[in-house]
Amino acid sequence: MPRCALTFLIQLQNMYDSDDYGDDWDNDEDWSDEPDDDQDDTINCPNCGAEIFDDTDVCPICMHAIIHDRSPWSGKSVGWIVLGVLGIIATIVMLLSL
Repeated sequence: MPRCALTFLIQLQNMYDSDDYGDDWDNDEDWSDEPDDDQDDTINCPNCGAEIFDDTDVCPICMHAIIHDRSPWSGKSVGWIVLGVLGIIATIVMLLSL
């Protein structure tokens, strides 16, 4: 076995035998009791008023179906929609005139 390969294997063995290996699991800072930001997104059920997660389709308390506004047009200003439609029309006109 070449000397550099033997040296590499000895260094590799020393790395795994040292106490520096695997200390990441003992770090208590990564395991906090605070909830993640993703879990804070809640809404009130429109039927019974219970606090439920915003991505829930049915309230687990009263079984009322929750209807979410998932339209691609929701939250967009009318001006941006008109500007987009005019841009599409202008592109079509330019392509037809070629």
